[in-house]
Amino acid sequence: MKILLIQPPVCDFYRTSIRTQPIGLAYLAASLKTDGHEVEILDGQTARKRSIPIPSELSYLRDFYPFDDRSPFKLYTGYYHFGMNSKEIEQKIKDSKADVFGVSSSFTPYHGEALEMARIIKKWDERKIVIMGGAHVSCDPEGVLQSPLVDYVVLGEGEVRLPLLLKQIGKKEAKDIRGIDGIGYREEGEIKINPLQTFIQDLDILPPPTREFLDLGQYRIGKKRSTMIITSRGCPHECAYCSTHLVMGTSFRTRTPEAVLKEMIECRERYDIQAFDIEDDNFTLDQGRAKRLMSLMIERFGEGKIELSAMNGISFTSLDGELLTFMKRAGFHTINLSYVSIDPTTKVKMRRPKGTSEFDHILKETEQVGLHVIAYAILGMPGQTIEEMVDTFIYLMGRKVLIGPSVYYPTPGTPLFKKCKMDGILPAHPSQWRSSALPIETEEFSRLDLLTLFRLARVINFIKGKMDREELEEGMTWRELLQVLKDQKGKEGWMDLILLLINEKNFYSIKRTQGKLSIIRVESSRRVLDYFFKKALESPILRSRSD
Repeated sequence: MKILLIQPPVCDFYRTSIRTQPIGLAYLAASLKTDGHEVEILDGQTARKRSIPIPSELSYLRDFYPFDDRSPFKLYTGYYHFGMNSKEIEQKIKDSKADVFGVSSSFTPYHGEALEMARIIKKWDERKIVIMGGAHVSCDPEGVLQSPLVDYVVLGEGEVRLPLLLKQIGKKEAKDIRGIDGIGYREEGEIKINPLQTFIQDLDILPPPTREFLDLGQYRIGKKRSTMIITSRGCPHECAYCSTHLVMGTSFRTRTPEAVLKEMIECRERYDIQAFDIEDDNFTLDQGRAKRLMSLMIERFGEGKIELSAMNGISFTSLDGELLTFMKRAGFHTINLSYVSIDPTTKVKMRRPKGTSEFDHILKETEQVGLHVIAYAILGMPGQTIEEMVDTFIYLMGRKVLIGPSVYYPTPGTPLFKKCKMDGILPAHPSQWRSSALPIETEEFSRLDLLTLFRLARVINFIKGKMDREELEEGMTWRELLQVLKDQKGKEGWMDLILLLINEKNFYSIKRTQGKLSIIRVESSRRVLDYFFKKALESPILRSRSD
């Protein structure tokens, strides 16, 4: 069969291009090729973007995000369509002459874009077969199959299931599909979902992803060509907000370090890739294996000769000084750690392992080896309070980290999603279930509270950056900073904005009107800012890194 695998374009306020590399489709393509199929990948998320109107279901965000803000604390510059337009995609679909189309639907708020791909295919030729897979499909397979545009869904890992499904489609035997776990289909008009039961145990048997099908030039970290690499799958933690266990299971399965290194060598020699983003669900769970892999990289490439990252995040509970040293030597400069919250009860409710004292220990270790840290705090989960979220910021403000404010978004199938639905706080439209839409409001916090916290994190990180560059003295309190800003009033625009923030407990933006720049008051949560400055005025601010 001829198969076209499609990553749809997306519409949102922002996109991190390196995170959109369709490595999952490249894995699928490799398995399909091995099974004798002819395969192509259509990556609809090209580097192009165009400004589009905010859809009606997100219209409440217009006042939250002033797109013409020129301040250093601005949030988003517009709402965009990232990637190819419908006519381009339609032509490529026709030119492919494919028999079967595999469409990726990885994020619930973007499922509408995935359905649009199916609509284009069926409009061209309704006899063509559309199969959907991806994280959203694994979380809500019945909901996906409610659309007549989708013929089959594949849950979990597709490298084995999709070739098996295609064999049965070729035979036109629906009864044989019943024996494949993790497949959804219709039988006499009724939706059938074969429960997900098995996962690939030996990941080394999988052929390496077909990166030759991707436009590798558009994925870069800085100026370096970059690619995602997967060294393990699965995570045993089952955090209440995370869907990883629904897609990849709770069993931690690994590739051998030698197999990973072989793939990296090929990437270097064949594609001139110099930066690798490890996209594992829980990369360091097996410390010994992670150390072995870092050691092999150092032996093969030399110290710091490649650039490494793990943008999907690393659990601080499975780190120690020796592993961090290996990571630094191998090519890590920054690590992303999920801190979540300072409140131990929230950590328990969210099923997060370990707490603040362990996190402090790891931060000391990262400082000793010279690694920078981005510490992620989750905002806007049901049960959280403004005080808890602000206290988390104050704690991280006093550590040598950048704050990564991560607004909670509900994911179908997770315990926290079910709670949002049960409590009646789940927004009506799935497009609203994204961080940038500030999806959840409770009696404890509003969307304006979350927006204000998001802006506050930008300001704190900005000040930390000034301390990194020695433009501000490290360790000064907000009260001491206030005096510095008063002495320097009018010298630089950012100083006036922060001075207004401290004095008036409100954010301001900079706009250009008739050729002149003016400072404009923006809607802010007085509750958040009053509590923050009452609690943090005498708290020291530390730079984001030690070097």
